[in-house]
Amino acid sequence: MKKTALIAASLLFVGAGCADLFGQAPRQAPPGGGPGGNGLTAEQKQVCGLTTSVTEGPYYVSDTAALKDGELNYTGLPGNPLKITGHVYQGLDDTKPLADAVVDVWQADNAGSYHPNANGPATKFEAKDIALRGHVVTDENGAYEFTTIYPGEYEGRTRHIHIKVRAPGYTELTTQLIVPSLASDAVTFDKDTVSQGLPNCHLLTIDASKTPTTASFDFRLPQ
Repeated sequence: MKKTALIAASLLFVGAGCADLFGQAPRQAPPGGGPGGNGLTAEQKQVCGLTTSVTEGPYYVSDTAALKDGELNYTGLPGNPLKITGHVYQGLDDTKPLADAVVDVWQADNAGSYHPNANGPATKFEAKDIALRGHVVTDENGAYEFTTIYPGEYEGRTRHIHIKVRAPGYTELTTQLIVPSLASDAVTFDKDTVSQGLPNCHLLTIDASKTPTTASFDFRLPQ
């Protein structure tokens, strides 16, 4: 079966259980990388208001470079391409887009490993040791986009992408986008304790009809 067909069959529906493309066992959880969210009620899970903050998680490297052409996988690690698009807004509606907001992104590779598996400023590490980390800046319409690979799971955590949003005059937002799990994954959105502290909209809806596979998410900051 062609790779594109595998992706389409595996990623089309959120939370529906997808065919395992990778055949990899979960990695062990990094220190500080285990569940750490606060559970929401069923009613709260349905409300996607101002973007919810959650734990930073493991291995944040600060002051990473701007992404060239929005490519997070600039080192060419193996994995299925995934494009994330969206906007940064002030408040609950779409009338106040925030230009020049920094969307800082980091994630595990498709085997569940971070590069590097350590914290600190980017200057602490050699360039060859940094991967799947960087930032994009919103345009005049508050829009952002980046292309990455489908992140791997590791012990105790479902597949996810870490995000920090910084905009002039606003408190820094730290959150996570949850990527739909595959059929063989040990932890799903509903079982992941960090995800239990996030509304359902943080579970990305994957559109496998596009190339690359695409999802979108709008960040909403308090006024």
